[in-house]
Amino acid sequence: MELNKNRKTIYYIILTAMFTALTFVGTYVSIPLGISKIHLGNFVCIIAGLLCGGLIGGISGALGMGLNDIFLYGIGKQDTIIRTFIVKFIVGFVAGVLFRYLVKKEKKIGVHFIILSSITFVLFLISLILYIINGEKTVIGSLTLKNSLLLVISLGVIAAFFLIVSIFYSKINNLQKYVLSACSIACAINILLEFFLKIPLKMIFASMSFEAATIYATSSLPSALLTAIITTMAISLIYIPVYFATRRFNKLDNLYEKIQKITSLEKK
Repeated sequence: MELNKNRKTIYYIILTAMFTALTFVGTYVSIPLGISKIHLGNFVCIIAGLLCGGLIGGISGALGMGLNDIFLYGIGKQDTIIRTFIVKFIVGFVAGVLFRYLVKKEKKIGVHFIILSSITFVLFLISLILYIINGEKTVIGSLTLKNSLLLVISLGVIAAFFLIVSIFYSKINNLQKYVLSACSIACAINILLEFFLKIPLKMIFASMSFEAATIYATSSLPSALLTAIITTMAISLIYIPVYFATRRFNKLDNLYEKIQKITSLEKK
């Protein structure tokens, strides 16, 4: 049944408020790792996007985790708060929009993960070898190439993430593959944005040098990678039962016919 504009707005507000609260609480469920932590905030943010759409996923992620940062650190840590609002909105939004696109078009992108992980792994090895041999600059004739440690680290982390995703992708059903695809791309974006935004924001708001900000950003990569892997695998496994358990209450769901078709074909 099609909702009128007023009812749809009310449902948007209610669901956004609910997922904002869940994201806020989920961020507290965490395991400290280095300067950062493995937490459930991203998990709730992405689930919101998958169930209710990119806008609710993005807003609830930004508000839930952003308010959690303010509550924990106060308004003094502007770099952390600004980064959280920006990154988590993008993560929830991308997960929701991409998932709907993949389900409606019935597109499988598993081969893209294999290609992407292979390319990034080869680039990682090349950049690592060049960095070890030549440092920050590689001279080939009259051409000078810059080989930043930032590039080496980011390529290595993303290559490892997509390699793990590619292995997991072959073990799950079609609907789970759509979930995994949307979730993993959103998590990869989260890793990259968290890393690359930390550096300029720490330089601006915490008066760190570029070197100090880079070390700080690098030290948070292990927790970002582990959070991404746990989030991606967990959501891929639980999305289907969660979707069917909440469908009757989710008035913004517009994927039922497609999902029913995909799951019924799986059973045949």
